[in-house]
Formats: sequence, structure tokens, C-alpha cells
Amino acid sequence: MRLHRLAALPVAGLLATAALTTVPAPANAAAAPKVLKFGQSIRIAGEKGRPLRIAPVGVYYHQPSQAKFAQPREKWFVAIAVKVTALSKPERIPGPPEGSDWRIRIGGRAYTTTSGNATSSPWVGRTDGPWITIQPGSPEVLYYSFDLPKTGGTLEWSTPKGVTRWKIPTAKYGNAAVIKPVLDAIADYEGN
Repeated sequence: MRLHRLAALPVAGLLATAALTTVPAPANAAAAPKVLKFGQSIRIAGEKGRPLRIAPVGVYYHQPSQAKFAQPREKWFVAIAVKVTALSKPERIPGPPEGSDWRIRIGGRAYTTTSGNATSSPWVGRTDGPWITIQPGSPEVLYYSFDLPKTGGTLEWSTPKGVTRWKIPTAKYGNAAVIKPVLDAIADYEGN
């Protein structure tokens, strides 16, 4: 009987040691994606595979001044300004046909540039969008529209190779030159 107890003691010690030991994650486990600071740039492949540098540089929240103007289905029309630089040859931002798209996540839901009434926001068609070809040495600011339930959230650039995320400021953000085209478009649309 004494031998049985002695044999059990090392097993109990091993179990206690195992409970305190941290087991490393498997090598193939995916790390949680990092959320970048708004304004931080990344390098992407353009529509034809040529390199581009993109960075979200502005955000503007808008609620129409009168009910007769197009209204967001949620609460806010939101303009996201993205600075795009061609790094070698003329190029365009890839879109859904190439498997890439912008979206904003808020509270577990994803909103795209076509969600709600985003395509009816006053700057759509009045500011530069993804159809613009970017020339090397001449960065452009492109504007993307969203219809969101609240300010803030996480901006995502999704491609077949993965997702990049930025934390969106909860108030208007960007220098006057970046925001001015949106304000001009709103004034033109609403007659202010």
C-alpha cells in the first residue's frame, strides 16, 4: 500500500506543475488584428496590382438641415476622406470587383458604402471618389460615404489578403483643406 501512495505523489506533483505551466498558442493561430491610429498609412496593391499608399485623413458627420433633403436611414451621413498616393505608375483604388472594399464596424455590425442611404449623402457625385486615377507625385483625397447609427467605430479596408483597421474619431477630424470639399458639396446640395 505504501508503494501505491509513493507512485501517486509524483503524478499529483506533475498535475500541479502542469496547471501552472502556460502552453504556447499553436504556430498557425491567428493573432488579433492591430487597430491603427486614424491617419496612419499602409501600402496596398491597386486595381492593376501597382503599389499605392493609403491613409484615412478626415471624417465628417452630417445630419441634413431640413427634412426635404435626403436623410440617413440610420442617424448620420459620414464622409471618410482617404489620401491616396501612387508609388510607381498611375493607378486606382481596387473595389468590390477586385475583392476589396471599405466598411465601418459599430457594435458588431458592418456598414458599407452602399448600406442604408449612404449613396444619397450630399457629397456623393460632388467630391472625388474611387473612380479617380491617381498619378505618381500627385496624391489625391478620395471621399467615401457611410450611413451610420452613431459617431466613431472602426474603419476597415478589406482585401482578399486580409483586413486593416483604424479607430475613427468620434468628432469631425481633418484639416480644413480635407473637409472643405465635403462642406462645399453640402452647401451646393442644400443651398446653404
